[in-house]
Amino acid sequence: MKTFLKLIQIMLPVWPTMLLAACLGWLTIAANVGLMVTSALLIATAALHPSIAELSVAIVGVRFFGVARAAFRYLERYVSHDATFRILSQMRVWFYRQLEPLAPAQLQSWQSGELFSAIVGDVETLKDFYLRVIAPPVVAFLILIGMLLFLKSFSSGLMVLLIIAFVAAGILLPVAVRYINRNSGHELVAARTELKAYLVDTVNGMAELAAFDRKQQQLEAICQLNGKVLGLQGRVATVNSVSDAAGNLIMNGTLWLALCLVIPLVYSGQIEGVYLAAIVLGIQSSFEAVLPLPIAMHYWHESLAAARRLFQIVETPAALKSTSSLILPPTAAVAVKHLSFEYDSWGTVLQDISFNLPVGKRIAIVGPSGAGKSTIVNLLLRFWDFEHGAILMGGQDYRNLDAEAIRQMFSVVSQQTHIFNATVRDNLLIAHPEASEQELARAIQDAALEEFIHSLPQGLDTAVGHNGQALSGGQRQRIAIARALLKNAPILLLDEPTVGLDAVTEQQIMQAVQKIMQGRTTLLISHSLTGLESMDDILVLDQGRVVERGTFAELINKQGLFAQLRKFQKV
Repeated sequence: MKTFLKLIQIMLPVWPTMLLAACLGWLTIAANVGLMVTSALLIATAALHPSIAELSVAIVGVRFFGVARAAFRYLERYVSHDATFRILSQMRVWFYRQLEPLAPAQLQSWQSGELFSAIVGDVETLKDFYLRVIAPPVVAFLILIGMLLFLKSFSSGLMVLLIIAFVAAGILLPVAVRYINRNSGHELVAARTELKAYLVDTVNGMAELAAFDRKQQQLEAICQLNGKVLGLQGRVATVNSVSDAAGNLIMNGTLWLALCLVIPLVYSGQIEGVYLAAIVLGIQSSFEAVLPLPIAMHYWHESLAAARRLFQIVETPAALKSTSSLILPPTAAVAVKHLSFEYDSWGTVLQDISFNLPVGKRIAIVGPSGAGKSTIVNLLLRFWDFEHGAILMGGQDYRNLDAEAIRQMFSVVSQQTHIFNATVRDNLLIAHPEASEQELARAIQDAALEEFIHSLPQGLDTAVGHNGQALSGGQRQRIAIARALLKNAPILLLDEPTVGLDAVTEQQIMQAVQKIMQGRTTLLISHSLTGLESMDDILVLDQGRVVERGTFAELINKQGLFAQLRKFQKV
């Protein structure tokens, strides 16, 4: 019930459209009932050879209800699908707004395929929540009320019969379907999610699967998951077919019982004979409202299972505690004081880290893999919260600053630059969508991207493909540098800008980095010691602690860990 209420709350902004669609659905079935009743009445009356005047009302009624049914059906489909698309749009916007604050800290426990399945598959599943779960019971109830008013003038026994039939087909049968399919909706959503996650991982790792000759094993695993999905879909289809048959059995049984009630009334003269067919066909056509209810129970379970998965993701506790939305700090000076940090699953990563980054200064943090360098980046960008120590920007505590305000102060070149499946221009303008052509050209020049862009068939408007697979590592990093230049934030944060590059490309990238660092407040995170001679201060991390500190020359002379790393990298 909690999940159901949350879904209703999300859908409230489009309730007028939903209500209009429900009314049109009721009018459509009511017009169908009216068409069947007036048609039967017209045929039965015409069999007695009355004057045309006596048939005029029925003729007009047939024409009216025939046209009305088609018109209301079109409008109902149009409005209901409009409501559904509005709901899906509302769900997607809501889900993204809830998801964005969780990135990246709280999303690491979810596979990319699971998130993709939630964003696309689970949200798409909820389209049936209104069309096949919410609207049909409302329409069925309204039709029942209208039919009871119609049958009231003929026989109370018919009213009781219709109530029993609607209860059997609209309540008891759905309950039985729910009992049989009680786990199928959840299992089907979970199986689909698992299959989609596996497919995403397979596509992303296609090169590795080919290199290690694991394509066949991966295909077999996908086939097995696909078979599981098909099996669950087959089970659901079987139950739905049986429920449809049971619904038709209840409808036909109701018609026979209605005949058994009406025929004696006709013989006794309590009901005119021309109304016999009208009553029976009216009851039959009213079942159009109640027959979809058993299948609605399946969509109920499937929709709630999809919604629970969405809520499970977005209700993950945020990594950051709530902060006030203060204005940007007056200066870009950063001070880290006695900072310690630990991940829930990895234990302590940083211990008693302290350093100052004054405006215009350049500091490097180096050390072996696992020393905690990237954790410092995540804390500076406010992706994670910390409990021990302090980080100050412009003299203001990080905890009193809005996370977005903090990130506006940094231009970042990350070690894992993501390239979107778009043009080179689009990938650059992510950092500054309103940048002018002159600003874009200057960033391209400073990042040494001119020669590469001139070589492309369509220049800046050349598409780079999925995750920029057509780009080399050096080209990706130059795009990242150009992004940082376009943003032009007060602090330049370079997180392993040369990781994974060959020696020649590393040297070229570091030359570009040295150029853009001039006159900028810079923090360089690196395992490589290339190009550190110009840094004002260097911190050497090992196992989460600062073990050495000084300029390049001072650290070389100490013959400590820095000197050892330098020696190993020169070998």
